[in-house]
Amino acid sequence: MKRKTLLTLITLQLAAAGAMATHAIEPVDKELIPEARGVLHYLESVYGKKTLVGQNKTGDAKKAFEASGKWPAIVSVDLCGWSKEKWDAGYKRNIQTSVDAQKAWWKERGGIVSMEWHWANPMGTGGDFKNTQPKKGERPDVGKMVTPGTAEFTAAMEDMKRHADYLEQLRDAHVPVLWRPLHEIEGGWFWWTDMETPENTAKLWRMMFEYLVKERKLHNLIWVYSSALKAGDKDKDVEAIAYRQRFYPGSNYVDIAGIDIYVNKWFGWPDYRESAYPKAYEIMTKVAPGKMLALCECQGIPNPDLIAKDGPHWLYCLPWYVGSKPDWNPPEWVKQVYPHEQLVTLDELPRFEK
Repeated sequence: MKRKTLLTLITLQLAAAGAMATHAIEPVDKELIPEARGVLHYLESVYGKKTLVGQNKTGDAKKAFEASGKWPAIVSVDLCGWSKEKWDAGYKRNIQTSVDAQKAWWKERGGIVSMEWHWANPMGTGGDFKNTQPKKGERPDVGKMVTPGTAEFTAAMEDMKRHADYLEQLRDAHVPVLWRPLHEIEGGWFWWTDMETPENTAKLWRMMFEYLVKERKLHNLIWVYSSALKAGDKDKDVEAIAYRQRFYPGSNYVDIAGIDIYVNKWFGWPDYRESAYPKAYEIMTKVAPGKMLALCECQGIPNPDLIAKDGPHWLYCLPWYVGSKPDWNPPEWVKQVYPHEQLVTLDELPRFEK
């Protein structure tokens, strides 16, 4: 059977698996490749019933396996090269390593691929974490960045172009990607959060979408919108719904939405072992109505007993570490919850890649 025919059948079968839904989700990229449509339709088929286990960083995915005997269903890596100087040899090598790892995760393991992007300030030369959070006086003007003809716009587009060259490799290999740019979008710590005029940040999202999808033809990306545990300078008002909504680029630019939640007594977020974060879910139903909702980042896997009993039924959860800090998803917790019937691990996924 020819590859194209086989992939079409897989897509149809996965859509049929979601027969409880009234219709299959239509991706925001109308030219989304069959492999990515298959993933999206599978996610729709389990949403509200099961929660996929994810893990940030390939090394921590291995730690999860060593703790539980099971691999996560989703592994996420970063498009950032994590080097002191952007585009030095180390920066490029690190991105290539991430791309190669995600190809293997999809093609050899049959797992779902996710990527976030700690986008270092396009107006600077640094390529490490501190350059995603420049000092107040060094933050770029997001309004100018979305305005053609400015130096900020030119720098952003050039930086986007060079990173897109790596995403192209995944497209050419037919690897679907849960693509999560501008994450924690309204939090205020990353440079892309325009706290005074949030509409500029929403426009930046749309600008990226138009470039990556329509100009670069990256039709393997499933667009994931990611909110923060708090909104800008709203103090303890973690809801701030009207303010959060101003960052949202619109339903035509988002396939999946979610929020990043870390244990934080100040903002009222409890220990993940004692909560399934219903308040966070409620916030996102108002910010991104009609979208499947995920815990795009979390300190640890939320208690699956609570998810199963009372919900909310997150689409997936994606912890950042396994046991690198005492209260950050410790190995004993991973071992306890990975086998839970509420959670989907790698061995329970359909085989997308044939």
